[in-house]
Amino acid sequence: MSSSPYKLPACPPLPDAAAVAAHAQVCLAAVGLGDWSFAWDRAVKRMGCCRPARRSISLSRYFVQAYLGIDPQEIHLTLLHEIAHALAWHHRRARAHGAVWRHYCALLGLTDTRATKALQDFTPPHLQRQPRYALCHAQTGEIYRYYNRHPRRSAAQWRRCYIPGRKADTLGQLILRPL
Repeated sequence: MSSSPYKLPACPPLPDAAAVAAHAQVCLAAVGLGDWSFAWDRAVKRMGCCRPARRSISLSRYFVQAYLGIDPQEIHLTLLHEIAHALAWHHRRARAHGAVWRHYCALLGLTDTRATKALQDFTPPHLQRQPRYALCHAQTGEIYRYYNRHPRRSAAQWRRCYIPGRKADTLGQLILRPL
């Protein structure tokens, strides 16, 4: 692989959220995206986001709070992941995790370009909720999925649904139970 045209700074010590925001702005400027901005969001199911229409990238404040003391390098890698999205959009109008995005990941030095990672749960306690419903097998009681809100399906619609890969077992056997 050829050398990267981008001279990104190494991951500095990240003692707090202000240092993360400052590092994000430095990284954006280093790749020629000085007109893009960095923001915080309140996501609990993703770590970062790129919004091309707003010309901004964001990181979840809950993710950063959880990982500052554990693994600041994971924060830096997530930031580069979002910058790769921004570069793919800026230069080629490409979205998602396709070949163009992987190309910019490689230029930024990201070797593991998986779009999602199994990380610890970083949902803060005040946002954690117990599920209110469970999708179960009518005869065995096996639970397949939990829901916080009541799904918009009738009992007749659930009878036509099945679990992929287990159609023979589950077709006509799914019911929604309140917990």
